[in-house]
Amino acid sequence: METMTKDQMVQFLRGMNAKRQFLSDEKKRLKGSIESLEEAISRNSFARSDDNLGTSSGCVNTDKVLHVLLNSRRDIEEETRNCVLRMRDIYAAEDQIDYVCRCLYRLDGQDQYLINEVYVKDVIMDQLTNILNMSRSNIYRLLSRALERLLCMYNEGCKSAESYKADRLMADIRPYLPAGCTA
Repeated sequence: METMTKDQMVQFLRGMNAKRQFLSDEKKRLKGSIESLEEAISRNSFARSDDNLGTSSGCVNTDKVLHVLLNSRRDIEEETRNCVLRMRDIYAAEDQIDYVCRCLYRLDGQDQYLINEVYVKDVIMDQLTNILNMSRSNIYRLLSRALERLLCMYNEGCKSAESYKADRLMADIRPYLPAGCTA
């Protein structure tokens, strides 16, 4: 994970719920395409020699069959690699959201509340002044300090924070990737 500036952290917090929803939708879409890929692999399996498939009839041009086989294999390997890399990116983004949330939960209650209300939930400042019975300037001052604490905590640990889901995915999947695939 990369360090963030104050503005980057604010933008990240403001878009965190939408990004979480987008990642969830993207995972569902990707899992659907992986299932389609599995179906394509089983349909295009040349390990079978059924006459009904047309791959073993006596008048088939072997050069054409070989060409189709090689193209199918290359396309399937490329699609597999793309799916794995996209899923790794999704997991890494989810892990970053989780890490920001862990940092946020380590703050004291008032700091958590202010950051959640202003940036994550996007509560209007007038409502917040009524709820907290504080002036706008006092709330902005407290919010600025809370954001600094969050940013400091995040930046101190982000280099050592690991992307657990993404790293586990790559460790689990690497043995099954096609030979020569660099994922």
